[in-house]
Amino acid sequence: MTHFFSAFYEVKYLYMHISCLTMDLILRLAFVVVIIIAAIFLGFLVLKNGGFGQGISAADAKSLVLHDLQNNYPGANISISNVSPSQYPGSWHIVASVVLNYTAPCPAYFVASYEYPKYGFVSRAENNYTYDCIIDITPIKLTSYPVAITRSYDLHIGSVESFVSKYGYSNVNVKAVYYNSTAIYGKTYDDVWIVNYSAPKTNESVYAVLSFDGNEVLAYNMTH
Repeated sequence: MTHFFSAFYEVKYLYMHISCLTMDLILRLAFVVVIIIAAIFLGFLVLKNGGFGQGISAADAKSLVLHDLQNNYPGANISISNVSPSQYPGSWHIVASVVLNYTAPCPAYFVASYEYPKYGFVSRAENNYTYDCIIDITPIKLTSYPVAITRSYDLHIGSVESFVSKYGYSNVNVKAVYYNSTAIYGKTYDDVWIVNYSAPKTNESVYAVLSFDGNEVLAYNMTH
């Protein structure tokens, strides 16, 4: 009888020990499952919010966006006007200005923005200031050189049209410079743009002086 009770208690002890081991194993497995679920959830949040940005700096983000623009618009005049923290964690809000055919009588000028690396190199158009010899600004203000160049051609100034017709649209170079105040032949002009047309294969050129609001041709010269 004594052996019977001894065996009984041994079996009971073994059962309890196995139960404890089983419970411990279950708790460990539950802990591992919780960790895995938490890791998956964290990964989802990171992807949703544009990732960690892979530690990307403002300078690196700017350089990458600029490089992509240069590949997409070879020969264009491209500048980054703003780099600031994006509304999307880990990303940067980047604003770029692009001027196509910037020495032609009708350059195309637009501004685009990026949320990088959240949306990669997918841009959003902010403004299309000039295209196809059209100025898309109301009211017109000559706030940049591409707009001033386009306006000088759009105003149908006789000397400018004759010059372009003589040498060909693709054979002239146009440059616009803003002046707070400048003197031309003894006369002072304030708040103006001087737009110069030249033909590289010749020594001839013409210019036009435009008011900042773009509504007046204050002076111009004939071919010389």
